[in-house]
Amino acid sequence: KAKVEELQSQLEELGAPKEITIVVWAVGPDEPSVYRFENFKIAADILNKMLEDVGANIKIKIDGFFWTQSWGDYKKRFLLAMQAGKGPDIYTTGHEDVPTHAEAGYIIPLDDYIQRYWDVVYYDVFPKLWDACKYKGKTWAVPQDTEARPIYFRKDVLRQLGWSEAEIEALPEKVKNGEFTLDDLLAVAKEAKDKGLVEWGLVHRASKGWDYIQFYLAYGGRLWDPETGKMVFTKSAWLKWAKFFEKAVQEGVVNPNQLGGDWKSLFHEPFTQGRALFASGGTWHKAEWIQKYGLTEESFWENVGFMLHPAGEPGLKPVTLSHPLVYMVTSQCKYPEIAFLLITLVTDPHINAYHAVNSAHLAILKSEVSDSRYVQDKFLADVAYMLDYTTFIPMHPKWADYNDAIFRALSAIETGAMSAEAAYEQLLADVEALGAENVIIEE
Repeated sequence: KAKVEELQSQLEELGAPKEITIVVWAVGPDEPSVYRFENFKIAADILNKMLEDVGANIKIKIDGFFWTQSWGDYKKRFLLAMQAGKGPDIYTTGHEDVPTHAEAGYIIPLDDYIQRYWDVVYYDVFPKLWDACKYKGKTWAVPQDTEARPIYFRKDVLRQLGWSEAEIEALPEKVKNGEFTLDDLLAVAKEAKDKGLVEWGLVHRASKGWDYIQFYLAYGGRLWDPETGKMVFTKSAWLKWAKFFEKAVQEGVVNPNQLGGDWKSLFHEPFTQGRALFASGGTWHKAEWIQKYGLTEESFWENVGFMLHPAGEPGLKPVTLSHPLVYMVTSQCKYPEIAFLLITLVTDPHINAYHAVNSAHLAILKSEVSDSRYVQDKFLADVAYMLDYTTFIPMHPKWADYNDAIFRALSAIETGAMSAEAAYEQLLADVEALGAENVIIEE
């Protein structure tokens, strides 16, 4: 109440209008993540009730949108809006955008606000997630969610291959223990393809992103060096990564047109219809498949399993990759105090749980794990261990250039435009061109 009364006083001093509109931009692109936007309407209702209780003649209104098209178009729209002076007040995006937006002056540091409301909710955020919000000693964002990226597998196809129920149920543990590697995955996928049980042994994301980078991490590669803050290029791991995908395409395991951009026909339908054995996806896909692609809870648990991305070789570790989304307050926001208070309200463990359960994302708050809806979600409980094997993509302004080079290399390998060795050499040259001040090249 004291903070709301303080806010009321500040708004009166500013001569704020009786109705203040806060524009929120939020992104899926998966439709089940709609609470990234809808939760702000809930928060506005709560804040308006607080303002009413202290006698403030001010009302908060939420405007903006929830974006379900491509990430690239969403980010481009933000840049154009900011350049035109028409940016949103609150912007939801991936944590990797923190450095570039901070350097461009598009967002404001939030340390003072976070400290002011620390005891309200921010003390409860899993500490590792704050690392995804910091750049050059300042905190520029608030965690919105996190996830893991499992390898999903079709239990029904493994049964057709002669696997027993005990063998199927033991697979995630074998992966965790390093007893089932990427070579094993490729061998089983090829067997299923050769026997005509599936059209493709493995499907992965159909557009530019970072899911397929996990295969590089599985070969012992590093993406960034926390001591220097530089990105890292591990030569041996990238070469093995290139050869893995080349072999996968040559053996008919991976569709040579997998990076065609059509998620429905290239990723979702092949797996949900049992026409692909393995899918390198994200925790959120479980919710998407049930809400949009015909799977039921019953059929999911009967026919779909999930595991970490296996180690590339014996002796290495299985991996996953997390991409925390974050809320930022833009430099064009007229009322940053209100914007941040709304972010604080949506960071409530019970409100955030609406998003987590509806979209199959993982909790950002320790207390959120005990929310009644979260506790009842078996899937979220079962994948929680994967965060022990996760890492984040680099918090570096040049990461987009590094990632573009990876996408070009994989596209060339899968379409057959370049051999694994040639694509690797081109990838190395592209990353070296970013400069020693930005990237460490290691063996």
